[in-house]
Amino acid sequence: MKTSPLLLAGALAFGLFSCDSEDTASPQAQVGLDFVTVKTAAQLNGRVASTNSLSFTSGTIVLSQVQFEGESDVDSLEVEFELEQDVTIDFATGATSPDISAVGFKPGTYEEIEVELELQDSGTKPAVVLNGTFTDAQGQAHPLRFEFNSAETFEVEREGTITFTEGQSSMAQVTFDPTAWFAGVSAAQLSAAAKNAEGVIVISETQNTNIFDIVADGLDLATDVEIKD
Repeated sequence: MKTSPLLLAGALAFGLFSCDSEDTASPQAQVGLDFVTVKTAAQLNGRVASTNSLSFTSGTIVLSQVQFEGESDVDSLEVEFELEQDVTIDFATGATSPDISAVGFKPGTYEEIEVELELQDSGTKPAVVLNGTFTDAQGQAHPLRFEFNSAETFEVEREGTITFTEGQSSMAQVTFDPTAWFAGVSAAQLSAAAKNAEGVIVISETQNTNIFDIVADGLDLATDVEIKD
C-alpha cells in the first residue's frame, strides 16, 4: 500500500475555516470535513483553455477509512477520530454518503493536525471513477474516464499552532483536482489514446496504461498544506 498526497493544482489544500455559530457555545470545538472538487478545465501544453484542455465533471471516490488527529506537546492535548466504513464522495457536488459528522476538539492550542483517507479497494468497482472531457487542438471534445483501484492512503498534515476556542465551529477542507494528476500527460498522448467501443478514452490499469502510469506517478507530487482563517 502506497501513501500519497491529494492534489490541488499540483498540491492539496487543507484549510480550517472558523465560522460564527448562533447556537449556545458547547464545551468543545467542532471540526467537520468538507470535500471540494475542481471541475474547471485545465490547459495542456500551455495552450488556451478552449483547446488542448482536460476537465472532469462527475464520478465517485469511495473511501474505506477516515482518520482525523490533532495533538499538542505543550498542553498534552490529543484528539483522534476514526471512521471505518465506506464513504462515497460525489465528484459533481462534493457531497458524501453518509455524511461525515463533526469531530469534537478540546479547546486549546494544537501543534499538529492530520487527516488520513484510505481508498476502498475491495468493491466490485474501482475506488475512483471520474468522467471528463478532453478537448483537442481542433476543439473537438472526446469523452474520457479515469479509473483507479488501490488501497491508496492519502495523508494531509499541517504543522504549526492553531487554536480552537470553546464552542468554535471550523471546517477541514480537502480539495480534489484530478487534472493536477494529469499534469505530466501531453495533449498528443491523449489524442493518440485508444477508445473503447463506446468511443470513450478510458485511462486505467488495463487501458491506455502508458497514460495511467503517468497519472499514478502524479499522485506522488509534493503536498502543500494551507491554513486559512
